[in-house]
Amino acid sequence: MNEHEYDLINNEGGEGYNPYRAERKKREWEERQAWGKTREGRKDRIYRLLGAKDCSIARECGTYNQAEIDELRAQLRGIEAEEQAEFLALWPLEITKARRVAWNARVNALEFGKKVDFRKVHRAETEQGWTMSDLKKAVQLHNL
Repeated sequence: MNEHEYDLINNEGGEGYNPYRAERKKREWEERQAWGKTREGRKDRIYRLLGAKDCSIARECGTYNQAEIDELRAQLRGIEAEEQAEFLALWPLEITKARRVAWNARVNALEFGKKVDFRKVHRAETEQGWTMSDLKKAVQLHNL
């Protein structure tokens, strides 16, 4: 039996108490709570708060608080610093240089064609386990 069938049989087609619905909502709530504790969830919450607190409406209503906004931005920078540190742990300078040389050799050998075939690029990225955007990010972070 599912949620809809339970309503038809026990609630006469209405929406009275339904244990299937209650269980589904409980699971969804737990998933949202777990996601909110992840780094992405925390970033999302901060972005939403910044959107609400750092806007023209907040300024017009008098609820604008620069200290609170600065604190949210500091939290966001902290989370981004954590992400950057994790990324750099996976991409130290020597590995970045080696991967850059290997990628440039593939490009110079026209492995992806004169006119870039992005299917080949994607296939190469899948084989090697890292993407061109990862390489670009590492190069930028290492100032190469």
